[in-house]
Amino acid sequence: MSFTEQHYGSATTVPQVGNALNACRKTVHTSSLWQHERVLTGWNQLYDQLSKGKFSGQFTEAWVGEVQLFEEQTSQAVFESGPGRTGVVALGVFANLEGEARWRGNTIGSDHVTALSDHASLELSTPPNCTMMSVSVPVSMLPTGDESGKTDADELVARAANHVHNPALAAMLRERLKAALLTMTYQPYQLAQAEARDQLVSELVGMVDEYLGLALGGSGVTEARKALHVVSKAREYIDANPDRPVTVLDLCNRTYTSRRTLQYCFTQVIGMSPAAYLKVVRLNGLQRDLLSSGGTRTIGDMAARWGFWHLSQLSLDYKRLFGELPSETVKRALQ
Repeated sequence: MSFTEQHYGSATTVPQVGNALNACRKTVHTSSLWQHERVLTGWNQLYDQLSKGKFSGQFTEAWVGEVQLFEEQTSQAVFESGPGRTGVVALGVFANLEGEARWRGNTIGSDHVTALSDHASLELSTPPNCTMMSVSVPVSMLPTGDESGKTDADELVARAANHVHNPALAAMLRERLKAALLTMTYQPYQLAQAEARDQLVSELVGMVDEYLGLALGGSGVTEARKALHVVSKAREYIDANPDRPVTVLDLCNRTYTSRRTLQYCFTQVIGMSPAAYLKVVRLNGLQRDLLSSGGTRTIGDMAARWGFWHLSQLSLDYKRLFGELPSETVKRALQ
């Protein structure tokens, strides 16, 4: 496999390190979330930009056998949702965090380690200028023994809490992932031998196993779970009605909550009011359409699809969020 550096779709391939090296790395620089959400292999994320300004991002992704590592940088505040890589446990830790992050209804920081598996969906809200690192390990590679004997690994994953606050584990995971990515970038021959790769994989699987040992002793916060459930039901309704503007009242009726409760739940999970979130969802949806339409539809038609009827106000709101006018997005997409 090869090591690549990509900038907005162009790639330069670094010479291969030989057939013995079953490891690869690539770095991709992105200028829009529409690009960004398509970079990571095996994941199907959807990003909504929450803060104002032009977006820039970067993914560094690496593989050692079936184990995936990546470092993600985002310049703007984003809300990330959707399924992760299937059949794995993915741990996450922040390498840079300038503010507050929210993970599945819980406030988290640099001393937290998060986990994602097939038993849950991605629900992550991050501030601007954020860097997150992650490793995903197939469930089939995890040890299955515990004090009571053999236990199904998938059952253990399902029972585990989705995050832990443990400064020592967070620091160790951050250091190990940084070291692995730096080695694959500057000293790839260090992983040319199968024994070296096996040791790295063993250490990374061990990190996931250590996390599970801590997470199985914890429990979720009831209020956070309720908030996550309400926001999940609301977002299901939003996704199911892409052709009309969903209102806050619609969401109250759908989730059987008052406006006050709905406001609390959205603030707890995403960090903004439901009204503000509905607007950025529609703006992000419009941006994706503008970037992918190829100039075959008018801006007005696409704006109407996302419920924007006041085009001058739309232009103001769009530029505040993305740093450019809708027409400039279309022009950039056609270049």
